[in-house]
Amino acid sequence: MNSISLVSLNVNGLNNPIKRTKIILKMRKLKAQVIFMQETHLSQEEHEKLKKFGFRNTYYSTCKQSNKRGVAILIQNSTKFECLKEIKDTEGRYIIVKGKLQEEMVTLINVYAPPESTKQFFKSLFPVMALKSEGIVICAGDFNMIMDHRVDTTSIKRNKTHISKFVNMSLKEHGLVDVWRELHPKEKDYTHYSTLYNTPRPGSNSM
Repeated sequence: MNSISLVSLNVNGLNNPIKRTKIILKMRKLKAQVIFMQETHLSQEEHEKLKKFGFRNTYYSTCKQSNKRGVAILIQNSTKFECLKEIKDTEGRYIIVKGKLQEEMVTLINVYAPPESTKQFFKSLFPVMALKSEGIVICAGDFNMIMDHRVDTTSIKRNKTHISKFVNMSLKEHGLVDVWRELHPKEKDYTHYSTLYNTPRPGSNSM
């Protein structure tokens, strides 16, 4: 497979048309070919509108009960892709798309784990990922957790460490690697700052 430009972004809602356009323009500037968006907060009809921005291969999961959550995978029109299978979560927390990207078999997974997610969510997610994955697996998203308290936050609190340990163990078992952390094993860089807790923490993950 030739090199592919991937971007993972928690958009925190795309209902505002102006914000939606600005984000798409930024993605074009970055020359993103595959975009993983979390917290789209869009209905099925609104997700469909993303296709007109040059992403006819748009796959998404919405929350049927409301417009909260929501994840989407957008593939640029000029990027050759053939979808073979699509698995959607009914609560807008993940989408799994299997197909041929530039003639290479891949599985694209986009996950949004709401802050209130328990260990049970991840225990149900990983078996689905394992059963449905084929070829090169690219998993991106926002897990809303601190993967490594030593380097991923400045907070001294150790909330949900049992979930972090389980997720890290599961990632290892499934052969998934945190790409950014693999390339920057000791670097401390944060994409989210919590004004409530006055601490920075990591943002979206890509594996």
